[in-house]
Formats: sequence, C-alpha cells, structure tokens
Amino acid sequence: MNILLLEDDLELSAVASEQIESRGHKVIPAMDIEQAKAIIEDDAVDIDIMIADHLLPDGNGSKFAMEIKKEPHGIKVVVVSGQLNRSDVEELDANEIGHYDKPSLYSQIVEDVVQKHFSE
Repeated sequence: MNILLLEDDLELSAVASEQIESRGHKVIPAMDIEQAKAIIEDDAVDIDIMIADHLLPDGNGSKFAMEIKKEPHGIKVVVVSGQLNRSDVEELDANEIGHYDKPSLYSQIVEDVVQKHFSE
C-alpha cells in the first residue's frame, strides 16, 4: 500500500514512517496540505491511504481529510491528533473518518484501515 503521511513534526513523521514501512508499506511524506494536494494530484503516484495530522501549518488536516474522502480518488483517510475536541470527533464520525489519539502506533493504524477497507 502507498501511504500518504501528512505530518508537520519531522521527528514524528520519521518514527511513523519507520513503523509503517516495517509492515511492508511505502510512505510518501507531506509536511503540509499544499504538499499533500500536489502528491495526490500527481498521476504517477497512487495513494491508497492518507494519515493526516489534525493541526497543520497551512490548515486543518481533519477538514482536508473530509475533502479528500469526497473526491473520486478512492483514498481512505484517517486523522491522528492529540488535540481533537468533541465537535471535531463528532464531525469526523459523521463523515465516517477514523480518528486516533497521539501517540499511536502508526503501523497498527494502517493495519486497521487495511482490514476495514481492503480485506475481503
């Protein structure tokens, strides 16, 4: 699977990438929403799953995840944050977007998404 990891914390991104790659997946990192959009729009890259941080330097990762879910890319999205409030969680739930608290084991997040959306 190709995993787009939208995380602005370089250290956390490196740790998360290592965890995900240890399960045989490829990680494509993005530091902000604009970079993530460019990766998604690149026809040479097929993204299966996007893991987005909630708070990013150029916007709200949860809102961006909701936008991506509505587009015809077929990308499965989840949000990871230590700063989700009740209304954020309710909005993500209403849009059927998984959410996880930080810190989380990123390899497990990916396996959860794979089981839910890609297993038969």
